[in-house]
Order: sequence, then structure tokens, then C-alpha cells
Amino acid sequence: MNDAFRQLFDQVKSGVIWMQRNGVVRYANKAAVQMTPVMLGQVLMDPVAERTVKAAGQDMLKLPFQFELTTLETSPDTIRAVVIGAPVGSDLMLVLNNVSEERWYSQALENLIGYIEAEMAHPIEALAQKLPQIARLVQEQGATGELAGLVEDATTLSTKLGKLRDLVSVFGESAIQRDERILLPELVRQAINEVMPGARARNITLALSGLDDNLPAVYGSAHWLSKAMSEYLEQSIRSAQSGGLIEVSIQAVGTRVMVRARNQGLFVSSHERRGAFVPFGVGDSSQPPAGRRGIGLALSQRILEQHGGSVRIEDDFDAVDFVLEIPAGAPASQDAQLSVEQAQRYARDMSQLMARSMSKRIQQPV
Repeated sequence: MNDAFRQLFDQVKSGVIWMQRNGVVRYANKAAVQMTPVMLGQVLMDPVAERTVKAAGQDMLKLPFQFELTTLETSPDTIRAVVIGAPVGSDLMLVLNNVSEERWYSQALENLIGYIEAEMAHPIEALAQKLPQIARLVQEQGATGELAGLVEDATTLSTKLGKLRDLVSVFGESAIQRDERILLPELVRQAINEVMPGARARNITLALSGLDDNLPAVYGSAHWLSKAMSEYLEQSIRSAQSGGLIEVSIQAVGTRVMVRARNQGLFVSSHERRGAFVPFGVGDSSQPPAGRRGIGLALSQRILEQHGGSVRIEDDFDAVDFVLEIPAGAPASQDAQLSVEQAQRYARDMSQLMARSMSKRIQQPV
């Protein structure tokens, strides 16, 4: 094993053990030694690992071959082990990763979701319903200062808690299964009205194009698609430069509808792009950068996935596009038997989509 490989494997977080085909260890990095007992020049001390590696060395297993080990502790961790061929020669390598921490975090997240669903969803909804009436009473009484500020803070908190409740709902057990017929102009206008206060606060202009009554209908949950659209536009505004312009365009492409929010003069790194789809903007850092706090695009992405659509970020020369894509014409899935009226309505929408597609093909120059 040369020094280049040694330096490389000394830096990785996974455990790496390089062995001859008879199982004798030639190299092990620090992470591997912490996960399983190992000595250079000896076979692996863990009996499961030893048998597995020897079987692989005798070509009795198809590589890569994955199995699990446990650490030798009072409260053992689970280790995911994979036997692979070495990068050079005929030797073998064993790659080790501790999955107990990953599973612990996964279970903790599931417990949090269950707690919010069982204990917090109803109080959050009740607060959201009472606040408008409380705000009116405070305004009618001419209250100012601390009381008015308290109502404003409670309204802001209620909005954020509502997003948390929504995120838990779409990631929970119950899937979105609705087949309401939704007109896009109405959906987009409603979402824009909801995000305009945030746009005005940052002096951002929204320019809308392509929103006409000839757009095909989409199907699903009007409630959830409205939330997806609002969160999508809000993230675009949050990512834009103060005083900038966001060009929102809607276009029917075949049997799908594309909503594109373009920010001029921006660049989104791969790290920022990943973080935008992580709830609360944490990503792989405990300190989320400014402008990425909140639910991000995770809520919008999850809702669109359950409608057969998607949300993504695209770079286009000197601009960044936040793209939302929705299937049109008929529901992506139908869980209940269609009524005659529904079937006729879907057929009409699909025929209009086909006619639109054929018309565009004919108009294209040969």
C-alpha cells in the first residue's frame, strides 16, 4: 500500500481496513480501530468479519458485500460493513460506518414528529384561529405599545408554528390524497398575495407573466398546493437581493406546468442548494447562514412529490431559477373510483392538453 492511499484513508471518517485475500490486515485507519479490534499482520479479530472476508477472498461472495457488526462495548453500536475490492491489485478492503448515531437521530426525529402531531397540532391551530379576532379587538380599543407589540409577535410566532405543523403533516403517516380540480391563475394569485408583505419589506418587485385562463387545470389538494406555492415564492424572495426583481413566469409544457421564479445576478452554491431543501436550513452546519432560516423548500418539495411534481433550483448564466413543476390534465393517482362526471372532466382536460401540444408542434418551423 503506497503513501498516497495511506494519506487519503487517514483523512476519511469511515473506517478503512486493507487486507490480503486470506484476511491478513495490511492497513487500518484510526476510525477502523475504534470500531473493531484489529492488528496489522493478523486476521480480523471479530469472528463475523473474519469469516465474511475469508469467504470473499475465496470468491464465495459477490462484491460489494454488505453486512453488520457490533462494537465490543456494554452498550454496543451497530457497524455497517462493506467488503469491496481494493483500488489496485487483488487485495480486499473493508469499509466501516457507525450507523447507531444515524438511527438514533432518525428515531428522535420520528418521536418529535409524533409529539407535534399529538400534543401541538391542535393548540397551534387554535392559536391561529383566535389571533385575528384578538388583533381586531386590540386595534378597536386603540391599544399601542407593549400590548400591540405582543399581538404582532404572537402572530409571527403563530405563522412559524403553522409551518412546522404543516411540515410534520406532510412528512407524517397520512399522505395527501385529493383530486380537486385547481385553476392555476387563482392558485398563483393567492400565493403572491400571501408573500407580498415580505417582498415589500425588502423592496423586492415581483413581475408576473404567462398567467392566463388558457392554462390547463392541475389536480390535487388546493389547500396543500397553495401552501407549496406560497413557500416556494417565499423562499425565492428570501434568497433575492434587497431591492431586486423576481420574474415569475408560468408555462404549460406538454402535460406539465412549470412555474419559474428568476432572480437576476445571483449564484447559488451546491452547499446552499442542498441547504435550501433541509428543514430549518441546518444542513451540515450547526450555524445556518442568514437568509436560510425557516422551513426552506422542504415543505414545498414534499407536497409537490405527493402530487407527482417537483421543486428544484437551476442556474442560468447570470440568474438563478426556482422552478416548481406540477402535472396537469388529471390526477397523478386516483385512490377512489371515478364518477362519470369526474371521468368526463379529466378527459376534457387531457384532450385540451393534447390539442395544445399538437398545435405547438405544427407551429414549429421544419
